[in-house]
Order: sequence, then structure tokens, then C-alpha cells
Amino acid sequence: MRFPATLPALCCLFCSLVPVSGAAQGLYSYQASVTALQNDGIINTGPIVDLRLFEGVNRAEALKVILKAEPRFTSSLSSVSSSMPPLSLFPDVDQHAWYAPYIEVGFQSRLITGYQDGSFRPEYGVSVEEAAVMLARAFGEDMKSAPFRTSSDLPNIEGQWYTGALSILNANDAVLPGSRLQIGSNMTRGDLFEIVERMRIAHGGVTNSGAMRVQTTQPSRQIFVGNEPQQQEVVQPVDNGTALQYASKKPFAISIPSLSIEDLTVTHPKDAFTQDGVLDILKNGVGHLFAYPGQGGRVMIYGHSSGYPWDLSKYTKIFRTINKMSIGSRVYVTYLGKVFVYQVVEKKTILAKDRSIFEANEKKEELILYTCWPPDSISHRYIVRAVPVETIALK
Repeated sequence: MRFPATLPALCCLFCSLVPVSGAAQGLYSYQASVTALQNDGIINTGPIVDLRLFEGVNRAEALKVILKAEPRFTSSLSSVSSSMPPLSLFPDVDQHAWYAPYIEVGFQSRLITGYQDGSFRPEYGVSVEEAAVMLARAFGEDMKSAPFRTSSDLPNIEGQWYTGALSILNANDAVLPGSRLQIGSNMTRGDLFEIVERMRIAHGGVTNSGAMRVQTTQPSRQIFVGNEPQQQEVVQPVDNGTALQYASKKPFAISIPSLSIEDLTVTHPKDAFTQDGVLDILKNGVGHLFAYPGQGGRVMIYGHSSGYPWDLSKYTKIFRTINKMSIGSRVYVTYLGKVFVYQVVEKKTILAKDRSIFEANEKKEELILYTCWPPDSISHRYIVRAVPVETIALK
């Protein structure tokens, strides 16, 4: 596994996984996204308190951040910066200003068009809808065909020039819960940074928020998104003797015989609200989120499928062959003096932006094994779903 979070880079994975509080909780609601953007050189480094996150962001600054967040603009920015055209596209733009190359590339790439009077107004605050349109265009979204979406955090109105863009942000869960953005109001720096990072995550963007980032030079691979061809497996009786072989003396551990994984430590993060908290525990095994075995609901266990080439720790590729598990194979989880036996019923690849797996499941218990996919990539996620078939109390 390589992040939502972000998230992925495991940030892409865990920026989605990590529970994020509303903006009302203050400055550090933006911490994860700010850190990821700083690490990738998209925004200035420095303490979060110095970034003026609750102040407005102007149109030139917003365009700069959006262009730097999408790697496909890197070459154009470099080329234009080294050879700026002598004449400005807009009468109110200084070709010698720091923002001039971004306006050139933004115009060439059709992210911006300017106002009806021919001006760009770089120093003006960027409105919520203006930022949304620039973001949708930057990430290659089709605003005309986007299904209408609205939310309490980003209300939308049908039939407007910005309707498709706001629908796209809502569909990608790009707004921090509790933000309560309003059409016509200016965007703050913190809200812009948060939305940019969430859009990067939703589109499989590479982040540099932890040791999970892997640059790959492998050729692109065709990935089947959805259920793989699956054979229905009748639940077989549990051999208690076999199950007890995988009992652990640890309070929380997992064994997956089909992957040669035995007595692997499972840890619930002490801080499940930050990327660092969610990532740090993977040094010692795999992580856990949501429900616990035997308590109903969704039990999620996540782990690595990839890591830096120089990272030789034994857990960086623990789920690298997770796709080789078979329907009907067993997973044994020890938790608080009991062995919980699960049987695999489904395997599938999902898009990185698919959040449905994180929705609460209160109807029945299930175990989800989760990792970034394919190995050395962050474009998708691989999940294995298993259901409980037996619980054995340990003496």
C-alpha cells in the first residue's frame, strides 16, 4: 500500500480513511492537506500558523496553486517561465510579475478566460465558483455532463455557468465537512488548499506525505475495476483444531494462510485523525479502523503493497499479493481472547476516489482487507471482503 487521504503514496488512501473534523475545529483541520501540499512543493513551507489559512486568496495565487497541483502543467510552466511573451494577455497583468507565467499557462490550457472587459484582475479575491471551475478544468473533468450534486457544505444551483464545477467538487467530496462554503463568497486560503488536495487524492495524484510514496517507471497496466470473476463458495465447517493453530498470544493479530501471513500484529492508531497517526503503526504490521471483531459492522485492516526501494522493513509489501487470495479462503483474527474466523466472499479493484467502502455498515459484520493497487501505483485500491463464519473462545 502506498495515500484519503488523503489516502494516496499512502496519503491518497488515508486522506480518505482518516476521520476529518469540520472547519470549526480550527486551524489544524487543514493540517493533513497543508502538509501534503508543502511536501510536494505546491505551497510554501513553514509552520501552519504562518500560512494565513483563514485569509482570502486572490485569483493569481489560486491559479498558481491549482496549476502546480496537476503534474501535466509542469512542462508548460517551465517553458513559459524561461521565455515569457513580451505582450500580456490582459491589460492589467504585468509580464514581469511572479504570477505572469501562471496566467499564460492558465489561458493556454483554457483554465481561465478573464472578465468581459478583457481584464484578469489578479489581485481580486477568487470566488468559490471561480475556483471550482478552474479546478474542474485543471483535472480534466467534463462540467457539461456532470450529474447535478449539491450539499450543505457546498450548495449548488442548477443551470448556472458554475453548476457542473460545483457538482464535480461535491461528487469528489472535495470540501472539508463543516466548511459551509457559499456561492458568491471569496475562498479562503485554507479552504482552497483543502479542496486542491482532496481533488488530487480523488484523481489518484501522487503525494509526498510519508514513506509510502513510490515513483514507478513500470509501463501502464490494464486494471479491471469492479468485481473480478468470482466463484461462489459454500461455507464449509470450521476445523477448530486448524483455527486454533492460528491463535495468537497478542491482543490483536491476523493470520492469512493463503498469503503465508501468520501472527501479524494489528494496531488501531492512537491518533486516527491524522495521516501520521494512521501511517506510523504500519512500521509494526497492519492497521485497523472502524469496528472491532465480534462487535458487528465493518472491520477494516489495511496494509502496504509497496514502499520506497530503499525501505527494507518487513511490512512495506505485506499486501503485495493480496489479489492471489481465493474466494472461500480463510482469515483468522485474534482479538481479546477469541479467534474470529472469516471466509473470503469477494475481491475487487476500485477507483482511488471511491469512498463507498468507508460508509458505515451497521447491518452485519464483515472484514475488509484494504491496500493501494496495483503494486507500485496509487491509481486504484484493492479490497478483499470476508464474512464471519465462526468464533472460538481461547482458554
